[in-house]
Amino acid sequence: MKIPVLMYHGVSDDVTKVSYGFLLQPANQFERCMRYLVSNGYTTITLTELHAHLKFNGPLPSKPIVLTFDDGYLDNWVYAYPILKKYGLNGTIFVNPDFVDPTVTTRPNLEDVSAGRIKRTELKWSGHLSWPEMRAMESSGVIDVQNHSQTHTWYFKSGRIVDFHHPGDGYHWLAWNKMPERKFGWVDESQEEFVEFGSPVYEFGRSLGIRVYYDSPGLHDHLVEFVQSRGERKFFDDCRWKDYLWQEVERYRQCHADTGRYETQVEYENRLYHEIVDSKQTIECNLQKKVQFLCWPGGAFTDQARALALQNGHLATTKGPTENQFGNDPTTIHRIATYLDYRRYNRFILHLASLPFFILQLKRYSGNSTAATLFKAAAGLQKTARSLAKARS
Repeated sequence: MKIPVLMYHGVSDDVTKVSYGFLLQPANQFERCMRYLVSNGYTTITLTELHAHLKFNGPLPSKPIVLTFDDGYLDNWVYAYPILKKYGLNGTIFVNPDFVDPTVTTRPNLEDVSAGRIKRTELKWSGHLSWPEMRAMESSGVIDVQNHSQTHTWYFKSGRIVDFHHPGDGYHWLAWNKMPERKFGWVDESQEEFVEFGSPVYEFGRSLGIRVYYDSPGLHDHLVEFVQSRGERKFFDDCRWKDYLWQEVERYRQCHADTGRYETQVEYENRLYHEIVDSKQTIECNLQKKVQFLCWPGGAFTDQARALALQNGHLATTKGPTENQFGNDPTTIHRIATYLDYRRYNRFILHLASLPFFILQLKRYSGNSTAATLFKAAAGLQKTARSLAKARS
């Protein structure tokens, strides 16, 4: 038996409202998919039940399925949780402690809308979950919170400069790394000035998949001072701003040695421990539960990181879209994404295609050859449509 593990991030009424909206599924479409599962005999199981089956061939219902949500977005509480509860389903949310909102209350969700306490249009859903919201979902039995590492960030991985921090550049993680205590608010507040404009941006990668490169403080300070002396934000009004900064890089390097360095083995091991073990313990402490599963942010990890996770109480970690069935490695959970990226479709097509795509994915995963053929054809049409759109632009 193949057990599909579906990967979601969030659910909302307006996926275009936030910068991470391409990761979200419209709430009405998500509800249709959940209704389909129930109407067609699927039963949601927990990761613990899945692991027991993979390792010991433990018993499962006839059509088991696992629902997972990454990143701990507030919309999981506002929309996804009430919908799952409505249909008698359950799911897992992978959370990063660094992003947990410090609010001490639970914010309104769809259940409050149903009770007439608030209008649906008044719901606040952007941002991240609080510990009280996670406790409420855990106590209901609908949601199981697990580990998504501590930081979910990016770091420099080499001494090759690829850009310079400038207004609107979208490197949110620069601010996260500079002021981690403000990470929870990154969606709703401008944080780009947490990092000095002109700061060099080096080649970067996801935190758990790389060895960190620490840049030269001297070059950083030189470029920042150069931008500040020319009006900071106003400096970037000149379309040649990047050329000027590259010239300054060359001037500085002609007169100064490069003092950038890579993290030591001890620094790397300490960072991995913080990412993997400290995060696990933080979730356990705040939710009074045992955390046994780890989802790698962006799928990035090293062999050393995975070994550390398994040696410190995690039964399994996630990986890409392969099959989950008895006889396969029980320490690896394979997931598939079944939602559509809104950036590739207009709203009408997204509305029409969401449920058929969802059904097609499930049937394809179960081994239906017709579904596999249709999915391949749909993927080809999608690729052609993107190419034509790119050519027209």
